[in-house]
Amino acid sequence: MLDYLDPTNLLSILMGPLGREYLSQAGKRRPITIKLNPLKANPANILSFLHEEGFLLRPLPHYDLAYEVEHEPYPLTKSIIHFAGLIYLQDPSSMLPPILLNPRPGEIVLDLTAAPGSKTTLLSTLMENKGAVVAIDNSGKRLQALSYNLERWGVINTGWGRGLAEQIGNIFFECFDKVLVDPPCTGLGTLHKSPEILRWWKGSKVIKLSRIQERILISGLKALKPRGTLVYSTCTLTPHENEGVVNAILERYPVVLEEIKIKNIPTHPGLVEFINFRFNKELSKAIRIYPLEQEGEGFFIAKLKKMEAFSPPRYKSLPQEQTFFLPTDLQIKEKIEEIKRHFGLKDDPFPHTAFFLLKRHARIASIELAGLSSPIPLQRGLSFAHTLKGGWRLTTRGIQWLAPIISENFIELDSKSLRTLLSGHTLCEVSGHGQQLLTHLGCPLGYGLIKDGQLVSQIPSKELIIRE
Repeated sequence: MLDYLDPTNLLSILMGPLGREYLSQAGKRRPITIKLNPLKANPANILSFLHEEGFLLRPLPHYDLAYEVEHEPYPLTKSIIHFAGLIYLQDPSSMLPPILLNPRPGEIVLDLTAAPGSKTTLLSTLMENKGAVVAIDNSGKRLQALSYNLERWGVINTGWGRGLAEQIGNIFFECFDKVLVDPPCTGLGTLHKSPEILRWWKGSKVIKLSRIQERILISGLKALKPRGTLVYSTCTLTPHENEGVVNAILERYPVVLEEIKIKNIPTHPGLVEFINFRFNKELSKAIRIYPLEQEGEGFFIAKLKKMEAFSPPRYKSLPQEQTFFLPTDLQIKEKIEEIKRHFGLKDDPFPHTAFFLLKRHARIASIELAGLSSPIPLQRGLSFAHTLKGGWRLTTRGIQWLAPIISENFIELDSKSLRTLLSGHTLCEVSGHGQQLLTHLGCPLGYGLIKDGQLVSQIPSKELIIRE
């Protein structure tokens, strides 16, 4: 009897001759793909910066800010462009679930099993940093990566917390307009970067993971408001973890599948049969994306709409109170006014924000995120300023967030000056005083301090590669 869970057999059935070719390329590095950050800079300026550094790019059809790096003169992750959060390395197929979820500014969105944050940052971007995103994961190490990536991307509308994905639906019962569920999977669509999958692969693990995925999907649906939308995605190709999971939900819950249509990318409809398995015909509305047919990883994506309210959980979780301050509050107002004066802000970005005051710094969050009732503790928003005795000093991420409206005390560095500062040297005979926004080609990089006419960079450049 054919072992249809063996990767060789499975890929041959699904992909034909392309399946064996894909297996033969396991572990072979594919070109890097990135997305640009429109929250921080004009994408055209980011592209100019990348080209100046010697990176050659090709636009991808997955997303209008997605590019393949055709030439990398040095590791992109060691560049000031990456440090400044102007780009994010992300597989193009993994950009599609947030895009298909289509979150809008002002909505309340859940990203279940969110770390390390590639999809979370895209959700926030599509929402224009407005509304609220709750990002949940249960791994301390992965949450550290999530926190770092959210800060680097300049996100103020996202809060992250630790929790079991299977329990979140009861904790946040019917709280969210939209939900993204991208659960742990066997990752069969990622062999180019994870060839070790073939070493530990077992059919029993596929079955075990499919049961976990089903519980997480149910949890996501519980957290979703009636008439809300949920996108379920995996980077694997096994029917058990994809159509099988969604089919089980269609049989038990009042949800329907919405048809997914994508232009310019080869896709296949979801399976309605596989070997001796038969699935709901509605699963043809889902999509399969196979590696080698396009630039991204293998993926499965289904879009579900919740038609009715679910029965509420027996026990209601109580919210964790977190005190925040509005920009008009006395503890905050004076500090903000000083920032406005020093940087000559061309606009007032604060009316729709709130602040959390911690021991040594202030965090800024969208008003929707700040006021969101949460049963679990959330780290909300962006580290905005260091709270010093003499007042507030903006953090690197805080000054980058304000960069588009700063008109005073900023320095546009030419290539030579940028390399001088990143090499650890100072710039002499510089006008201005105090904290300075540092930009290059209109891209905010961080800040420097002027004292006695000398500019000292505060950009941590020890790990960066400085191109001559």
